[in-house]
Amino acid sequence: MLDMTPGQRTTYNARGIYFFPGRVRCPLAGIGERPDDASNRLVLDDTDTTVTIDRARGRIDVKNDRAYAEKTTVADLMFLADGYGPSGERSPFGIHLKVQKKGHEYVLDLHRHLRNQVAMVRADYEPFEVYAEDQGKVTQVLDRARTDQLISKPSLALRIVKAFMAMADHLDGVQQDPAAPGYRVADLSVGFGALGLNYMMARAQLVSLDGDNAPLIRQGSVPDMLRQGSWEMKLTALSEKWLPEVVQRDLFLYGLDELPLLREVRERGLRKGQTLAFRLRPDGGEVALDDRSVPLPNAQDVARQYIEFHMLGGLIAEAAEHRRV
Repeated sequence: MLDMTPGQRTTYNARGIYFFPGRVRCPLAGIGERPDDASNRLVLDDTDTTVTIDRARGRIDVKNDRAYAEKTTVADLMFLADGYGPSGERSPFGIHLKVQKKGHEYVLDLHRHLRNQVAMVRADYEPFEVYAEDQGKVTQVLDRARTDQLISKPSLALRIVKAFMAMADHLDGVQQDPAAPGYRVADLSVGFGALGLNYMMARAQLVSLDGDNAPLIRQGSVPDMLRQGSWEMKLTALSEKWLPEVVQRDLFLYGLDELPLLREVRERGLRKGQTLAFRLRPDGGEVALDDRSVPLPNAQDVARQYIEFHMLGGLIAEAAEHRRV
């Protein structure tokens, strides 16, 4: 499922998730099997699209000749980046580009996955130019100028979406003992809000499974936590609107869609109140759905990708690193 071809020019034309190198070192480098610099990701859902990545030229070519009745993502690209604020503070984030089509026309969804609200003045990332081709017609859909503008001057539409996002931190004012199993390193609910009303969709938590994790908790380093301790990352559905489609997609992105335990989730998403969890221990890992679980040999890779590439994962990491005790 995962391809990490190190070559300078590679072509992809099969359903799968493909990581490829970039100039940015991954925030969780050293966790799992993925190389430290495999900080860019391509997702293809089928064989209708061919993508060629030429790192030497800094160019990505997307070719798809099919017509679509509804707007459809034909290539999903994400580039990890390091953002810098006015006083030089560093903050990891992601640049997410969905190349979409309706009919034979290409449309774009370009946005950022932010861990925090630091105003960025510049960023370090792999500055690919992206071109999209349909029936011989080639259109440039991304260049460095457009990416730089996204980073430092996001569009009005993105600012509106940000304004309507709501987040609740369930640990504000809560006292816990880091040496006690069940210590919540991060506990967030996210959703939408306006006019003083919040509609929460999901609750995301990072929980300690072992009292010996206390020194790691006090240190506040998420890479060290995942490398050495015993933890549970879990997602609980607070709604059955919007979230099911997101979770169904996530199963594919993290290589979990063929697990029999998650067959129901693959078909309809998480039901309200259901919890999906990854457990990481030095001797192995597992995936759990409510009170049922199965072994997950690549649990560290799944957890790493979730934190590095998923919005909720990034928020969990940010909360954990800023709640030293």
